[in-house]
Amino acid sequence: MALVVVLIGFTLLSAAGLAGFSASDAARADEPEPQEVSLQPTSQTTAPHAAASPEEAAAIAAGDVLFKGNCAQCHAVNEQVVGPALAGISKRRPVSWLIPWVKNSSKVVASGDDYAVALFNKFSKQQMPSFALSDKEITSILVYIKSQEGSVAAPAVAMASE
Repeated sequence: MALVVVLIGFTLLSAAGLAGFSASDAARADEPEPQEVSLQPTSQTTAPHAAASPEEAAAIAAGDVLFKGNCAQCHAVNEQVVGPALAGISKRRPVSWLIPWVKNSSKVVASGDDYAVALFNKFSKQQMPSFALSDKEITSILVYIKSQEGSVAAPAVAMASE
């Protein structure tokens, strides 16, 4: 019985692309491994920028923890995951729009907001969950996102997405 459960689990993970091999993996098996290119990103870690004030550094650190605990399951800063990449979000929408969106995106979509409806439709009507975060916590997440814009992911992650 346990073997059946394991096989079903492996099948589901394979179907989701999280385990096993695909036909493209088999085709690439005969190809030589790509050579590593030395990338010197400006920031590969989540450490606050050296020029940040103590208050800004604290906001970035708090935002880092909040982002990883609430957002990272569906979002990355510089690449699309389940939801959109968040780099430049405060340029696309004002903070006064983002705070209600994070707290209750379905309410913003239901209000008929054009951008919210377009975003909802673009991501196959996948609803972002509501978050019971304070305005200050959401602002910390936005500060963290801004601090990470343009940073390069670790090479192993970049290779996996090819």
